[in-house]
Amino acid sequence: MLYKTCGVTNVAGSGFGERRDSALSVMENGVISGHGFYTTSYQAFYVLGQCEGDVGDSDCGQCVKNAVQKAQVECGNSISGEIFLHKCFISYGYYPNGVPSRDSSYSSFSSGKNPGKTAAIILGGIAGVAFLVIFLLFARSLRKKHN
Repeated sequence: MLYKTCGVTNVAGSGFGERRDSALSVMENGVISGHGFYTTSYQAFYVLGQCEGDVGDSDCGQCVKNAVQKAQVECGNSISGEIFLHKCFISYGYYPNGVPSRDSSYSSFSSGKNPGKTAAIILGGIAGVAFLVIFLLFARSLRKKHN
């Protein structure tokens, strides 16, 4: 194991372990059919499994299975966990009130809901173009002096 992290909050009872194991099992199967990558929401869990690009499907499945076993032992009833092995990575998180929607900063930017980011990108682009023009003018003036 290269690295692991487990959430500090633990869940007791209420079938947590069984639901976590079911979600991780779905991910184990999905990463094989997904050719090295799989993510889903399942029974209040968000799970993700990923293998390096040079790992075949069956080896990926075995690596993810090993990572799942380590997560079950190392993280126990923690609400979240990440396990990094040499050729794969898994992550899970428990959301008792439902997995959050994909309202990420990318989607809010692309739909125009974040004018601050839009303005910063536009101003950065303008500054970059202005710097390029000034640099080209400077280079041109140096060439004229040498001729």
